[in-house]
Amino acid sequence: MPCSYAGQAVWAKFFVDRVIVVAQNRVIVEHPRSYERNQVITVLDHYLEVLLKKPRAIREAHAFQSTEIPDVFKRFHLKMREQEGSEGDRKFIRLLLLHRNIGMDNLTKALLEAEKTQVFRYETVHEIIQRLTNQHIPISTLPTDKTPVNLLDYKVNKSSIEQ
Repeated sequence: MPCSYAGQAVWAKFFVDRVIVVAQNRVIVEHPRSYERNQVITVLDHYLEVLLKKPRAIREAHAFQSTEIPDVFKRFHLKMREQEGSEGDRKFIRLLLLHRNIGMDNLTKALLEAEKTQVFRYETVHEIIQRLTNQHIPISTLPTDKTPVNLLDYKVNKSSIEQ
C-alpha cells in the first residue's frame, strides 16, 4: 500500500486471485493474492517517497530486492553508491521516480545505455531519457566571439569597502 495512506482507514477486499485496498471510495492498490505462508508482496513504487527521506534504506529495502527489479537497477545503484555514498542513494531514488513519467521499460533502456558508457550519474541517465522520449533539450552555447579562450586575460576589479 502506498506510504501516503499510512495511518488512514482503508478497506481490504479479498478475492480468490487478488487483494484490493480501497481508501476514500477508490482503489489505491491491487496485488495478486498469495496462498504461500509468510510471503510478502511489495511494490517498490509505494516506498519511493519514504526512501527519499531515508535514502540509505534502499540498500536493504525488501521491495528493491525483488526479482521483478531488473539487474541493471541493482548494478547501477551499487556504482552510484560507490561513487557518491548516501548522495548516490538519493539520486538513484530520484531516478526510480522517473519511471512514473516515462515507464519502466524506458527507464531500463536508459540505465542500460548509461551503463555502457560507464558513467553512473543521474544527469547522464536524465539526458538519455530526454533523447529516448524525444524531449531532448539542447544546451545553449555561447557565441564564438563571447567564448573565453584564456581566463588569465580577464581582470577582475576589486570591490571597495568604502562604497
